Amino acid sequence: MFESELELNLLKLCSDLNTGMYQHGGYNHRIVNEKKRRDIAVASVRDRVAHRLLYDYLVPIVDPRFDYDVWSCRTGKGLHSALRRTQQLEARFQNGWVWRADISKFFDNVEHLRLKDSLNRMIVDHNVLHLLDKVIDSYTSQLGASQPASQPASQPASQPFDGFSICQQLAYPSVI
Repeated sequence: MFESELELNLLKLCSDLNTGMYQHGGYNHRIVNEKKRRDIAVASVRDRVAHRLLYDYLVPIVDPRFDYDVWSCRTGKGLHSALRRTQQLEARFQNGWVWRADISKFFDNVEHLRLKDSLNRMIVDHNVLHLLDKVIDSYTSQLGASQPASQPASQPASQPFDGFSICQQLAYPSVI
């Protein structure tokens, strides 16, 4: 168990990350029934620490590229802020439309090469790109695609896709 020797395990992880020796482990697959059924893949604590490091690295790079009105998983934004913003826009544009979109099973459907290419356009650190490749390649769904959405790194990693790429992804039958 990672937590039982936390300091030693963190030092080993740090060493593995710094020397390029880090290898991503497997996943435990679970079914969670909270409001709706969700099939999730859970990485080990060690791998989740690596995911969090990637997340913290990616957010300052990716977040400024978001449209102002992207509200999910962003610091200072959330459901209540999104609702207030929607009310402001509704008052200003009375004949306007609101589009709430959620791509079903995004990481089970997105193509690895597309995701990597998108990240390669933003990230210059080759060590980070190498680690991202390992994490992205660590999971293959039954559809043969990318990492599970349960990884913290998945949120900022999914955002580099421009609108055209997202529209192309919408063509997949299992994506809504």
